[in-house]
Amino acid sequence: MLAICLAGVGAGLALRPVPGGPAYAGAAVSAVRPDTVTFDVRYTGPGPEGTDMLWQARAARPLPGEATIRIAYAGDPADRGMPIWPVSAWVAFAADDPRHSFAAELSGTVNWRSGVVRVAGLVSAGDGRDTPVEHRMRIDWPGLHGTATLVFHRRSP
Repeated sequence: MLAICLAGVGAGLALRPVPGGPAYAGAAVSAVRPDTVTFDVRYTGPGPEGTDMLWQARAARPLPGEATIRIAYAGDPADRGMPIWPVSAWVAFAADDPRHSFAAELSGTVNWRSGVVRVAGLVSAGDGRDTPVEHRMRIDWPGLHGTATLVFHRRSP
């Protein structure tokens, strides 16, 4: 119970304006998350376990924030040399306006020949929880950087 109370207090503190920082109440920040967010990504290396791939990004408009994308190979170890990988992906988005931060759990494929990543799943926490989301990423060589797009699909009533 104490942990739940502390988490609630921490969340409340995180939502209050930081002295000298942007005041979200009344600011020119959209109160509604857009259907599509696009950002440039850069590969930052393997995860701490040495196998997952980590990508970082900064989104500007329409939803400013920082994204971390973690991609893990999800296939048979014997097939790791194949050009198309089945993968699991996790996207954590820390929006400048904390009301729009979210995390998503996704699965799909990476095509190493074309440099295209396509994964889909659901927003698992934060803004838009349980909303279907698709993450598309184009990896450019050399340098392992590229462009990513998150598309939020509306659920049918």
